[in-house]
Amino acid sequence: MSQGIHTPRPLARLGAAATALLAALALVLLASPAYAHDELIGSDPASGAQVDALPAEITLTFSGVLLDEPGAAEVVVTDAAGTDLTASDPVLDGTRLTQPLQGDASGEVTVIWRVVSSDGHPVSDQFTFTVGDGSAVAPTGTAPSPTETAPASDDEGVSPAVWIGVGVAIFASLIGVFAVTSSANRRRRED
Repeated sequence: MSQGIHTPRPLARLGAAATALLAALALVLLASPAYAHDELIGSDPASGAQVDALPAEITLTFSGVLLDEPGAAEVVVTDAAGTDLTASDPVLDGTRLTQPLQGDASGEVTVIWRVVSSDGHPVSDQFTFTVGDGSAVAPTGTAPSPTETAPASDDEGVSPAVWIGVGVAIFASLIGVFAVTSSANRRRRED
């Protein structure tokens, strides 16, 4: 056996550098805020708009592609008297959700929506627009809300950033183990 000074091997240095880089990347990903939930960025008719007649449909546009599973997207549209104006299930096409409407309305129309964001978390809100001159008075009751069909708690899902970080950490660990094992095997062969 040689008692000489051992200098780090290029492979061992490369493995250590790769491990450090990947570990740093994993820490950055885990420390960064979770991906933002998709949000409503526009609608037709727009929130607060005044239209002459009830449109045949309402289109909601979101900041990201929504989860397209049965019951993952719901829209409830009611007139000032609380009458349901939805004609059928909403239709999702990427970032656009279209809700067919039926009937006549006058006054304030309330749109309550609930979707499942691309990160798996439910997002919901509501807005109003006015049909006609807005003279119809809303009743004192509340409009119906979409039913709960997906987890409502942020604790239910795991952010993609966490999965990416775990994957990077595992990969970095494997590279580190490979580099150390290769270096040890090389030393054994040389000695």
